[in-house]
Amino acid sequence: MSRYTTLSYWLPKIPLLSLITIFILPLVLMELSYKVGLFFIAFYIAYWSVKVFESYYYVLRSYVKLLKYEKHDFCHEPIIRDHAQKLEHVVIVPIYTEPYDVIEENILSLIGTDYLYRENITVLLATEARAPDAEQHAKNIIKNHGDKWINIINIVHPADLPNEWKVKGSNITYAISEYEKMKKLDPENTFVSTIDTDTKVRPNFFSVVSYTFLRADYRHHAIYQYTPVYSNNWRTGHFFARIIGIGTTMWQLFESQNPEFYRNFAVYGQSLTCLHRADYWDKFSIVEDGMQYWRSYFGWDGFFRIINTPAICEMDLVAETSIYRTVRSQYKQLRRWSWGCTDIEYVIPQFQKAKNIPKTEKIRKTLYLIYNHLFWAGGPFMLFFIGYVPGLFGDINHSLATLTVPIASSIIFTILFATVVIPSILSIHIMRRYTEFRARDYVLNLVQWITVPILTLTLFSIPAIESQIRLFFSRRIDSFDTTQKMKRK
Repeated sequence: MSRYTTLSYWLPKIPLLSLITIFILPLVLMELSYKVGLFFIAFYIAYWSVKVFESYYYVLRSYVKLLKYEKHDFCHEPIIRDHAQKLEHVVIVPIYTEPYDVIEENILSLIGTDYLYRENITVLLATEARAPDAEQHAKNIIKNHGDKWINIINIVHPADLPNEWKVKGSNITYAISEYEKMKKLDPENTFVSTIDTDTKVRPNFFSVVSYTFLRADYRHHAIYQYTPVYSNNWRTGHFFARIIGIGTTMWQLFESQNPEFYRNFAVYGQSLTCLHRADYWDKFSIVEDGMQYWRSYFGWDGFFRIINTPAICEMDLVAETSIYRTVRSQYKQLRRWSWGCTDIEYVIPQFQKAKNIPKTEKIRKTLYLIYNHLFWAGGPFMLFFIGYVPGLFGDINHSLATLTVPIASSIIFTILFATVVIPSILSIHIMRRYTEFRARDYVLNLVQWITVPILTLTLFSIPAIESQIRLFFSRRIDSFDTTQKMKRK
């Protein structure tokens, strides 16, 4: 059998082929029928116009819900008081090249919890043998803070173990596996969280997580997604990093209102039972979070979901010593996130094997997965040029449409552009709860949102396009390119 006829050959090519198809489609339709082509263009612009306002509504709705949860005292909930004493919390903090004060800030936030059963919390500092400074930092953390309420253990991930790449998944898998050898754990009453090194949790973090987990139906059939807020270095961050940071937070708020297609990202947790079902984390993917959803989903034969957990995790914007280095690091981070398009080549074969998952669900989830990465890479560019397509095919009979479609598109885009005031106001409301806002920050926040069209065409879309091109030509990214963390001032 020729390799060109195998599924494994074509699966990695789906993202880029889909992208090319969506750009060619209006041209083909225009060639076949000018009216059908115009209808497609009008439908596409109208669809995304509706999606923009829909996203504003769901972000606002999710944010209001988050505010209500923040005012709630979870610490003294009866379910916490009566049932949480049997629940063990294990928090994995992967450490590589981060400065000591960044790590210490993370640990201090965990120590500062108001949780009733702090003695049930264990923090695993998952350091790398190929980063000697990380191991020394971990030893200093244990020396300075190891006797304060919670257990802190350093587990060093050996370099160059077989059957794994230099990725986050291999590090955190090794950490929890080694800890299970040290201590006998009850999988059903052990909850494992993974948070980035720059994360600061709120005092109610463990109370919120425990409350959500203990109240959930089929609690082991879920990943619990926390709420990331990029506020730690907000005041010193560059405008594009701010937009991407708050945009990521808003995207998570938006996605949380869409339970079927909600996915975990960056900071999340699951029971040890669920982790066993997933066979821990993937040791080869550079986007372990998105892949973890699918590993858990297939581990439970499709009986699985993501549960929104309003536990705030304050994190860092991308920031380096110069604007050039910051742009480069931001680009690499977005490219790494968009490398999740590789999920397609894992998911489709798994669906073929899964006999108990309904066909309609397989089709729906597969199409959404493709659509999600298609929009990421091509959505902004498509909106940018589609209104001018009629002009390529216009003649004297179509002169009115040739003239009016670009004008109508321009008016719609102007209206949509004007609505950036809505996410700007929302971002102010969100960020001023977690960082100090000066008077000028209100103005700067509005101005920075004006750059959104440029950023979506550059830092947003181009890394995703590169990922899809790399995947198409088998130029894979096989190591986790960490984002440099700056020392606290």
